[in-house]
Amino acid sequence: MDTDQYQFYKNAGFRNTRNEKKTLVIDIDDADGETHLGSGTQFSVDLFEPLRIDKHSEVYLDNFITLNSNIANSGLSLAYCLKINEFNIDSNAASTNQDNMGAMYNSIIIPNEHTTVSDNHAGVLHKSKKFNYVCDINPGKIGRISGTITNLDGTPIFHGDRIGNIHTYALTGIDSFSTGTAFPITGNELFTISATGNVLTGITTQPTCQMLASHQDDTKTLHFSYDGEITLHTGSESIVFTDVDNDTIVISTASGDNPNLQLVKNPGRFIAEFLIISKE
Repeated sequence: MDTDQYQFYKNAGFRNTRNEKKTLVIDIDDADGETHLGSGTQFSVDLFEPLRIDKHSEVYLDNFITLNSNIANSGLSLAYCLKINEFNIDSNAASTNQDNMGAMYNSIIIPNEHTTVSDNHAGVLHKSKKFNYVCDINPGKIGRISGTITNLDGTPIFHGDRIGNIHTYALTGIDSFSTGTAFPITGNELFTISATGNVLTGITTQPTCQMLASHQDDTKTLHFSYDGEITLHTGSESIVFTDVDNDTIVISTASGDNPNLQLVKNPGRFIAEFLIISKE
């Protein structure tokens, strides 16, 4: 008797007798106005087709790529905490900071190798976590993947730490500032954006612009996140960033002052590739 085929009760519907390794790719972004990355809340996506696990297996994280995550410039952003509800991740945690343990408990901890805002709007491969054991998984069928990704204390690790920002921007090609009393800028500082004329659309009167890094008055690019869709139009006007102390940064959009001015916008995104290897 073929005892392997006889163990039909272990199957999730059929038995795969050839492939002992499966790949699962999870791709999450907030391009359609979703806020799960910018708020650290739960994402949930359907698989293209159900993933059937034939035998008791081990799950490994093989690749992890991010776009526009926060840079590792503070203790809380040194790593990502990735929770996948469909995986039985049984990891414990201990920390001198009690606020961190809830996020780290039963999470995959992935070192953050995004170290400079110069890499914003480009993919960052977090290669130090390649092919790391995640958990064991029992036979079954998975049709949907859900979970969260945050920094070490459970707050957002995309678009700064202000909950609800959904886009990362770079105002680049700056040759000069008309006014710069708000310099130097520290990372995570909040500003209100305004403009003369119609050179910017999509802005509000609320201080929802968060700077994503420190900036000096000789910077060529301002890196910030925002909770809406901003569009830069041509015209000889001014863009004004105002901080909570009413200090300002004023940038002329006139072609004679900043002829190469551009506004780059992208959502946040991460791609995680898992290998599921059956245990004999």
